Amino acid sequence: PTVRSAAVKAAKVLILAIALVGGVLALNACGNGDDAATPSDPTLARGQQVFRQNCATCHGAKGGGGNGPRLAGVVVSRYPNIEDQIAVITEGRAGMPSFGQQLSAEDIRAVATYERSL
Repeated sequence: PTVRSAAVKAAKVLILAIALVGGVLALNACGNGDDAATPSDPTLARGQQVFRQNCATCHGAKGGGGNGPRLAGVVVSRYPNIEDQIAVITEGRAGMPSFGQQLSAEDIRAVATYERSL
C-alpha cells in the first residue's frame, strides 16, 4: 500500500470513530429517563412509568422540556390545582394531544402527581 492510501484509510477510521463517539454521547445526553430511580411510592412509580411511555418524548425524560414545555419545577406554579393539570392531560391543549381515551383516570392522576414531583 502507498503512503497516500494508508493515510486515507487512517482518516476514514478516524472519522468513523469520531462519528461513533458522537453518536454515543448524543444518545447518552438524550437519555431515556431510565437512570432515575423508581420511586418507592406506588402512585409516583406508576406515574413515572406512564410519563416515560407517553410524555417524555415531548416533555423530556426528566420533564426538562423539548417539543413540549418544561414541566420540572414549574408545573405546580402553572397548575396550583392538580385538577386543572389533570384536565389538560385528559383533554389536551394547543399542540398537546388528549390522553383521556388512551389512559385511565388513575393513570392520568398518577402521571400528574409524578410531574408535580419533578
